[in-house]
Amino acid sequence: MLSALDRRDRPPEEGAAAGLQGFAVDKTFLSSLKGILLETELVFGIILVSVFAYDAFKIYQTEIVPRATQGDQQ
Repeated sequence: MLSALDRRDRPPEEGAAAGLQGFAVDKTFLSSLKGILLETELVFGIILVSVFAYDAFKIYQTEIVPRATQGDQQ
């Protein structure tokens, strides 16, 4: 199996694939334990950020906006 050093020492490939060489998907990494944990962490992070954003919007909508309209009525 090639290590990261072996891949860096190889001459660059020619053609359309040469420009995308740094963006290749390493399927062996994604199927390994570390890859699966990374994928899970990313999905969990996206869900967590979405929940926080939704919660902040709901708090803003229920608490801050009615106070502004109540102040205008007095």
